Amino acid sequence: MTLCIRATANAEPPPDWRHVAFEGETRYRLTDAGCWRARAEASASGLVREQAVNLARTPWLNWRWRAAETPAWSAADEQSKQGDDFLARVYVIKEGWVPWRTRAINYVWSRSHPPGSHWPNPYAGQAEMVVVQGPGGQAGPWRGFSRDVAADFKRFHDMEVDSVDAVAIMTDTDNTGVVAEACYELPSFSAQPQHARPSER
Repeated sequence: MTLCIRATANAEPPPDWRHVAFEGETRYRLTDAGCWRARAEASASGLVREQAVNLARTPWLNWRWRAAETPAWSAADEQSKQGDDFLARVYVIKEGWVPWRTRAINYVWSRSHPPGSHWPNPYAGQAEMVVVQGPGGQAGPWRGFSRDVAADFKRFHDMEVDSVDAVAIMTDTDNTGVVAEACYELPSFSAQPQHARPSER
């Protein structure tokens, strides 16, 4: 994917967030229920908040997401470039958008791998894909997650970090070409976890 930051026809993003396009435009809009609904049609774009977060004070990243249904995905492996699409993902970024320095963790809803699975992103090896909801994850109900970001950077990147520079959400289908919709309660940081931690394998 090629990063392209530009104005789009999307709804106005929430305060302090902006739209970031990689390939086409995933549409984001605020629903009457107060969640941000994403609709991807062979597209990959997200909402990002660029703001330094002190992990010593607020190490826990908390969010919720849901989807009314899961798409009819192609058979392409999620660990390949051809299959690198997700119904929902939340990610945290260290070192901003500098390609050779950026480190990221993508927390994803996987269609084929169980929670606790992880692998380097096929496009950018410095980004680790971490499954928090797997193929058995039921469409319909809200699911809430809390992650200790400093601990995850140590585990997945072997880095001691005391801050991160950005957080983002994205629903993307640019590689598989399907239509996918998910709704997000935007991620936030806190001193304590706000949701029960999902089991890890």
